[in-house]
Amino acid sequence: MSLFPAYGNKTASTTSSDAPESKAVGDDPTTSWLSNTSFQSEIIFLPKVLPSITIDSSDDEITEIVSENNKYPFVREDLDSKQLRQENLSSKKSKKQLKKSKPHHRHHKHKPEYDLDVKNVYFDDKFRDKGNLKVDTLCSRIRPIYNYNLYMKPIGFVGFKWKKPEALKRYYSKSIKVKSKDEKVDRVIKRSKSEVKESDDFNNDKLMKEQNILQLKIKEFNQQLAEEPTNIQLWLQYANLEDNNEFENSHNNSDIERIKYQRKLAIIEKAMELNSNSNELLIAKLKFMSELVPADEYSQQIEALINKDPGNIILWQALITATRSSVAMCTAPRIQSLYLKCFATLHLWSKSNKESYDNRLLNILYQSLIFLRHAGLWEQMWESIRINLNLNLGITSKNIHYSKEPIEEKKLIDMEEVILTSRLPLNQLWLRIELLRENCHWMSVERDKIEFIGDSHRFISPEDIAEYIHPLLTRESNLKLVIYMLLTLKIPLLPLRHNTLKYLDMEDKNWTLDSIEPLAAIFYPCVGEIAGHKQRLLLSTGLFDGRLTSGPQYLRFHPAQEPYLDFIRNAFHIIAENLKSQDKIFINVWWLRFERMLIALQKNESLNNEKKFKKLRGVIKDFLKKEENRNNLHYYREYALIEREMGRLNNSINILKMAIQTKGNISEMIHDDDERTALISLYRTLVEILLDKRITDECNKRDDILKVFSQITPEQSETESLNSAEKFLHNCYQEFIENFNSTPFEESVNKCFLPNFHCDAIVCYIYLLYIIDRPHDEIIQILNKCLEISQENPSLQEQFHENKIIFMQLINDKNNLQKCVNEAMKKYPDNCHVLSVFATIESELPHWSASEQRKNNRLWPIIAMCLAGRARLHSPICLNDPTAMTAALNKLLRFHEKLSVMPDIRTCPLLWRLYMLLLREQNLCEKKGEEIYHASITQCPWARCIYVDAAEIAPQFLTQIQDVIREKDLRMHCTLEELDILRGS
Repeated sequence: MSLFPAYGNKTASTTSSDAPESKAVGDDPTTSWLSNTSFQSEIIFLPKVLPSITIDSSDDEITEIVSENNKYPFVREDLDSKQLRQENLSSKKSKKQLKKSKPHHRHHKHKPEYDLDVKNVYFDDKFRDKGNLKVDTLCSRIRPIYNYNLYMKPIGFVGFKWKKPEALKRYYSKSIKVKSKDEKVDRVIKRSKSEVKESDDFNNDKLMKEQNILQLKIKEFNQQLAEEPTNIQLWLQYANLEDNNEFENSHNNSDIERIKYQRKLAIIEKAMELNSNSNELLIAKLKFMSELVPADEYSQQIEALINKDPGNIILWQALITATRSSVAMCTAPRIQSLYLKCFATLHLWSKSNKESYDNRLLNILYQSLIFLRHAGLWEQMWESIRINLNLNLGITSKNIHYSKEPIEEKKLIDMEEVILTSRLPLNQLWLRIELLRENCHWMSVERDKIEFIGDSHRFISPEDIAEYIHPLLTRESNLKLVIYMLLTLKIPLLPLRHNTLKYLDMEDKNWTLDSIEPLAAIFYPCVGEIAGHKQRLLLSTGLFDGRLTSGPQYLRFHPAQEPYLDFIRNAFHIIAENLKSQDKIFINVWWLRFERMLIALQKNESLNNEKKFKKLRGVIKDFLKKEENRNNLHYYREYALIEREMGRLNNSINILKMAIQTKGNISEMIHDDDERTALISLYRTLVEILLDKRITDECNKRDDILKVFSQITPEQSETESLNSAEKFLHNCYQEFIENFNSTPFEESVNKCFLPNFHCDAIVCYIYLLYIIDRPHDEIIQILNKCLEISQENPSLQEQFHENKIIFMQLINDKNNLQKCVNEAMKKYPDNCHVLSVFATIESELPHWSASEQRKNNRLWPIIAMCLAGRARLHSPICLNDPTAMTAALNKLLRFHEKLSVMPDIRTCPLLWRLYMLLLREQNLCEKKGEEIYHASITQCPWARCIYVDAAEIAPQFLTQIQDVIREKDLRMHCTLEELDILRGS
């Protein structure tokens, strides 16, 4: 039915055979609406004719005329589909029309063989012809097959390919870069309400558990303190209850930090009400006050306390530290005046305990000399050392000649001219000349040479050092004085152990490290000569070439390197000659280990190594030819190790064998304790040289070691000798286990430095069991038993920890090695041999590997972690993977940022210098140089080396840096004005 009546099919039809009678338009009611005065033409209705059927015609446009006599529907045969396709697909327009006018249902093509008769309208498909169900196509047997890839692909035709369904990709496999430019990427991580609720519940539960644990600990502390109110260590543990992990605390939140220190201060003040005379509580109180009160107000409070108790050295040290660490108050003359005022109160110190008096005096004297070194006042520092040694050791000026003039001024001027003509940038010119003069000037000159030199700081008058000269009350303190004086000359203790630092009261002197020379105890700890040599040296990559020294240095080639080495050797010899016998051995062994360390660190240099080795060999032979040194086995042991580092392995072994043969068998011939200790140390050293991982001949190695052990007893056959040696060493082990508690324990630096008989004998016993293939568990059980027995002797237990680590390296048991290192670091965190092994393990791990020792906030473990992070950047993991390199670098930078806000660590100049070196190596000076420059100056305003390094990472502030150096009255060898004059001339 049509929408409009004019086009409807309701026209009248007649059944008569006559032609239809015409009617007027107005007479028909269906067409009456067409009648109009303006339209009078006659409309004649004609019978409708069937139009030609095309694809474009719709169902509504097709009109069917059915005759009256025809009772059957009209059946029309469709046109040929191919003909229609050729006619209607001739243009693109016809294609579009084809799609639009496509009927919703198709007329099935009827077979032409059937007559259009009523009987044949319906038929039975008796053959099941499939063609009735689909469009007729050629069957597969006659259908041609085309190779599209062979014929059509060269002309650009690509056939349809069915894509196989791919597996569902995870979220991390999808690239966010594929998104369109107009689409905004929402980087905010959105979580559903259920997820947020679950996360909040989890965090709340975790927080509640932590609070419950903390409340239980507080309750436990309150109960214990109520029972023991005079237990100082218990009060300190209570105050530091929440400081288990310094690295996880938020130092950026000042409010939280302030509340934490207020709580700590309240606990300490409560403890001091019950223990008013405790120095440990006073130190803790001053430490917490320094974090809460501004520097000027804090200094005023300490000065008020000093007026009440002028003889309290703890208050003086706190005042000096507060003034030294303040940017506004720190100047070199002001700090020196505070030290002199402190020395002026010596008459108020109690002299009832002479050893305690000497320890306090040496402690404050050492700190004052270190400050002079940091300020660049080397001449004043050395003159103070020299006169103190002369006074306390009885050295007269006639028989002492430490060194001649280090380098002639004319040669120095010639080298400066070479630098000035190099056309380097201004900051580099200043740095080169400043470092050149700094390395060459450490001894004072006479007054008449000042006019030629032009540097008034080179002349030191007696008035400049008079207040630094003080006598000691006991001769037993002379060795401690010598150690402090040699440490100020940047000579590291070898080996450096935790108990040694504790004995010297240097555990919390973090601000004293400003140069890399003390780190040589980590690179070459002089303990464990079996494995890990290359890994330890890898920790020093880039440090020696990074100019991290201050003042004269001996690690790298320099015009004044040899003069300074000769100066150190003369100082060792002169000091040793004026000490008693046991202390003399200690100083000479220290010197020989120092020479061995230099050979190991300078082995890769190609500059006159043979010449240096020949000179050193001659010096040592002259030393051994002296009557008092000829029969000392300790010296021969160190000389053999020096030969080994020079690459003369056979000479080293022969020296040790000859020394052993001169003394005979240890089991019967030697009865003196010192000689037994020295001889067993020779056996241990010889076995460790043969066990060295660098020696690859395992068969000969085993036979040689068995021959060495067979010399311990005087038996004839080798088998009997080995059995007797095993029995002798086992008896030494049993004697140590059974009689340890009865032997008195004496704490001294010699016990930490020189060999111990029972320790070396047990180590030899372990090596023998290892060579004869005893189970490793049995050997480890022996070491664990020794560790358990020696708990009351910390220095000996520390050595047993070292020996256990050495054995784990020998058998290459990495899992147990890691456990042993962690166990040793928890008890002795400042042991440099343990730290070197820890750093090598950390450097080989990926950057995401967590370490338990990162909770430690002590300086030496933190330095070891910095070295491990630097070595990781040069490891194959990072060199072969840029992503790992970036991650490791970012982690190391973040680690340095954490250190810069830690109260006890941020005042160490060496850590800031390592941070600046990392920026220079990774080309980050433009990005972070200015920030680190200001932060380092804020924390270490007294350290001259910080300003020198800052001129390299922030050269745009060179003028400002020199102005600050002048303001602080620190030593500056060359000014910009002088540099301009030199460049102009």
